[in-house]
Amino acid sequence: MAKYVTDKALFNVSLRNACLGISIFFLVSLVLGVVARPSYLHSSSSLVGFIIELLANLALLFGVLWSNAWLVLAWLVAAVLFFIHWPIAVLGVIFNYGDYRAAAFFNNVFLILFEYIIILVIFGYCTYLVYSYFHQLRNSQSATPHGVVV
Repeated sequence: MAKYVTDKALFNVSLRNACLGISIFFLVSLVLGVVARPSYLHSSSSLVGFIIELLANLALLFGVLWSNAWLVLAWLVAAVLFFIHWPIAVLGVIFNYGDYRAAAFFNNVFLILFEYIIILVIFGYCTYLVYSYFHQLRNSQSATPHGVVV
């Protein structure tokens, strides 16, 4: 396998089960976040982000269930968008623009930044696992069956 890819997740869990758990975890947290704070969806940028995150996690869920590498790749594209947006969100918290402080669950800037760092670490590990599963799917789909040559 490639250098930056793993065969197993934490506690020796298969990558398929880990990606299924990641998808379910993010879908449940997305729903609970909207239920806890319905005003989150009032601005159009939050609504677009919600739709992107919802579609990406549904794509990961069905990509794992159907063993479809292209659907798993859709989640990885959304992960790239997250990693592009993360520094903008940190700067938004520090310099108080874009309602990033209002969207957080804390009033303290340092707690918000700590929350963002924890989210970055968790999401980075989840992206690493999904990327590894994507490579595993691509390698299994591209392998040609070997026949006996007479």
